[in-house]
Amino acid sequence: MKKFLAIIVSVLTVFCAIGLTACGSKVTYKDLEIVEIGGETEAFGIAFRKGSDMTRKVEDAIAELVSEGKLNELATKYGVAGVSEYVPTAAANETSGDWKKISENGKLVVGITDYKPMDYKEEGSSEWIGFDADLAKAVGQKLGISVEFKEIEWENKLLDLEAGRIDCIWNGMTITNEVTSAADVTKAYMENRQVAVVLKKNAEKYSSIEKMAGVRIAVESGSAGAKFVESNESLKSGLVAVTAQSDAFLEVMSGKSEVAVVDYMMAKALIEG
Repeated sequence: MKKFLAIIVSVLTVFCAIGLTACGSKVTYKDLEIVEIGGETEAFGIAFRKGSDMTRKVEDAIAELVSEGKLNELATKYGVAGVSEYVPTAAANETSGDWKKISENGKLVVGITDYKPMDYKEEGSSEWIGFDADLAKAVGQKLGISVEFKEIEWENKLLDLEAGRIDCIWNGMTITNEVTSAADVTKAYMENRQVAVVLKKNAEKYSSIEKMAGVRIAVESGSAGAKFVESNESLKSGLVAVTAQSDAFLEVMSGKSEVAVVDYMMAKALIEG
């Protein structure tokens, strides 16, 4: 009986911690606040295997969508800012065989994570939506193929791409030297930056990088946020790696971590959306 009661108490504690029950005041995204930490402007691109002929095909399709106003339409819908001009830069490599395989299969397998407003599902729905999801579907229509979204662990994105488990990485991916050395990447179609997220009641307490020194900082493994924290001497000792950016938010909401370093695009969508 004691063991049973202990289990019940543990379960209730977990649910209360993440604000999913009425065991106290419920913590929501609205209880969080964005804190600027001087994150440099980053560019988002789409990664394909080295030498892939898909890189240019997708760039050409995006260029058409930009000229038709579709990119701006999606940006307005999801509260983000896409590019106003887009001139393809990738080489037209027609010998890689990727397009042949994808066109024969009739679908493009896109590696993603749950990342609002880029790729996410509404509660109770099985359909992926978001700026990137809708853009990928629009590109698929241009190319005459369907799009299949496959959730991946962000830290393993390049391994999944190289192994052929996905055809591309299309998920608000920051263009870095690490990515471009291992994959072909499209021209940037959006910009972003890293920000910190804290509980609103702690906003003054953690209003600067200096004040965040020594506390627990949640980041998605392999993300730009993780690299930001790892490269900062005053922050890196507190790094807490989690599987997805959505988990980093939950770390702060549950009180397990004092700070999360995440993409501004996602923070804005969840907190202000």
